[in-house]
Amino acid sequence: MERRKVGADQTRTNILEAARKLLVSEHFREFTMEAVAKAADVSRLTVYYQFNSRAGLLEGLYNHIATGGYIGTLPDVFREGNDPVQKLHRFIEVFVRFWASNREVIRRLHALGAIDAEIGHGLRERNQRRRNGLQVIVEHYCRNYFQFIAMQGALMLDVLHMLTSFETYDALAASGRSTDEIVAIIRKLVDQAIGMSPRPVSQYTAPPVKPPERKRRSRRRKRR
Repeated sequence: MERRKVGADQTRTNILEAARKLLVSEHFREFTMEAVAKAADVSRLTVYYQFNSRAGLLEGLYNHIATGGYIGTLPDVFREGNDPVQKLHRFIEVFVRFWASNREVIRRLHALGAIDAEIGHGLRERNQRRRNGLQVIVEHYCRNYFQFIAMQGALMLDVLHMLTSFETYDALAASGRSTDEIVAIIRKLVDQAIGMSPRPVSQYTAPPVKPPERKRRSRRRKRR
């Protein structure tokens, strides 16, 4: 029984590696169960047995990429320390290193997600998980440093979600910056974003306009 399980796990790993390699090949647009089965040198039935559906294969691939790409250290971000800024800095580092470890695969997935509803749905679910993690940090930050109104906290969350996205990383990496340089840049941008405490705009009241004073004519008494 144990030997059979080891064999099944190895088959699953081989299929996921074949799927990953297919994504970085010139035939990545043909990302189907049949194409993955052919690349893994197994039957289509074996792929369905391991993952049930194409959505299950994609979910397995996301997990496979995440396991080998620093995301496994993400729970430590929320367990260690009590400073939300330090948590946020660590959160940024984890995701930047994850994006860097599988840049081409993730780029191809995003390209396919724009035209393939099933892949796009899987990517949106992953992005929502990142947003949920950021929301925990933002709520912690707001309690510790500022009493933001709900709308301000939501805006901060949107900005952080954008700055920690793959698209932001990919744009910064395009000119050949190192991973450490990108981590430092995004941390600086995030610090600027959360360090700007919104000030309430006071309603402007124009000063009352006084009517012009009339000059009094001095009446001279006529001399008799």
